[in-house]
Amino acid sequence: MLDRPDPSAIADRAPVASAPRRGRSRVDPRIPASSPPGEDDVLRLVGQVYDASIGGEAWETVVTGLRDLLRSESAALFSAGHGVPAGAVHVEDDPRVIRPYYDHYHRISPLTPLVSQLPSRSAFTHQMVVPEAVYTRSEFYNDWLRPQGKHSSLNWLDAGDGSNRSYLCLWRQRWQPAWEPAALRVVGAVGLHLARALEIRRRLAAPGAPRSAAAAADLLAPQERACLAGVARGASSKQIARQLGLSMHTVDAYLASTRRKLKAASRSEAVAMALSVGLIDG
Repeated sequence: MLDRPDPSAIADRAPVASAPRRGRSRVDPRIPASSPPGEDDVLRLVGQVYDASIGGEAWETVVTGLRDLLRSESAALFSAGHGVPAGAVHVEDDPRVIRPYYDHYHRISPLTPLVSQLPSRSAFTHQMVVPEAVYTRSEFYNDWLRPQGKHSSLNWLDAGDGSNRSYLCLWRQRWQPAWEPAALRVVGAVGLHLARALEIRRRLAAPGAPRSAAAAADLLAPQERACLAGVARGASSKQIARQLGLSMHTVDAYLASTRRKLKAASRSEAVAMALSVGLIDG
């Protein structure tokens, strides 16, 4: 029998919304952003996503960056599914309310039965999938969300079936503005890269993935490494061909070969794997 947490205990220990946050100054969240996130900010965040794919400690930077970019109160990335604590990253969530979430509340969220039915790579607010009246009358909302001051969520789902898909959630409080269409577009765009980065991480952790530069070097020829280094610098096949004195067809063939040898699904994944073992310089 599942023990139900005491909601009053959560209310007692939930952080006060107006309390200052440790080591971080913030603008008043009740003042809406004057403009949507800029392209440079989004591109910088995408770069951090790929950095995180080859270094687990950087995922908190990604989640924090998204929270700040979209002016949310808190955020979490569940890399193994929204009810699985292993590998999850929480930003600005009170640690004392995280355990009750995994033990009980995530199972009774009005969104939980819908998650497995939504299309892959969906970006959505809670209002888009659950009627507001149903949401605000739920035990999940009144016993877990409301005592923390949380209200509106913006979510993203990775590919796959069932409830074990990677899941991103950003929260705003009641006095913050509703999620703007621009915020949905940003989460959708970043989500494409987030999905690739999470897949890169899974492949790097899989048995048989290269564990050292020496092991990878045995797989790749010098010209293959040179072409991959060009991709890492952001060069196109045409530019790499000009730099190396090769035809563009030959460059594409070398890059296809590196993907096969490294078991990578894309050029970006091959670059991330090569960077992770020091085979090429970033």
